[in-house]
Amino acid sequence: EEEISDNASPELSKIRRSITNTKEQIRQKLASIVASSQYSKYLQEAIVTMRQDRFVVPVKAENRSNVPGIVHDTSASGSTLFIEPMAIVEMNNNLRILINKEQEEIERIIQIFSSEIGLISAAISDNIRILSELDFIMAKGKLSVKMKAIEPKISDRMFMTLKNAR
Repeated sequence: EEEISDNASPELSKIRRSITNTKEQIRQKLASIVASSQYSKYLQEAIVTMRQDRFVVPVKAENRSNVPGIVHDTSASGSTLFIEPMAIVEMNNNLRILINKEQEEIERIIQIFSSEIGLISAAISDNIRILSELDFIMAKGKLSVKMKAIEPKISDRMFMTLKNAR
């Protein structure tokens, strides 16, 4: 997996639970906005999407003034604006703060692990060298079995006899 486990630290676990809860609160609030009769008629579609890591709703450009909020993006045709309703700006801000805290905690955890690994880096390097040698020896052994090879007999005389050589 490319992600640090929630169990890497109690603080990371706590932050990630807060992120999940905050996202769910934002989705619920946006679902109520999208479903409300006050705003639904101004929306391009009754969906929630993300722009610039912020939850937004697609609003018809001509209805911009009817949906108070921050415009984060515009469709290629210009007919749709992606607006972050004012009702969730603070919630999105809190989510951004939590995501930053998560990143800081991950960096702290990585720094601790890196320091601990640095203390035993010489032993790790030695183990890598030894394992490489053992892997090479095992590969030679498996190849010799596969080829039905036999160990040559070395003679003191100055000649060679090759029988069934490969």
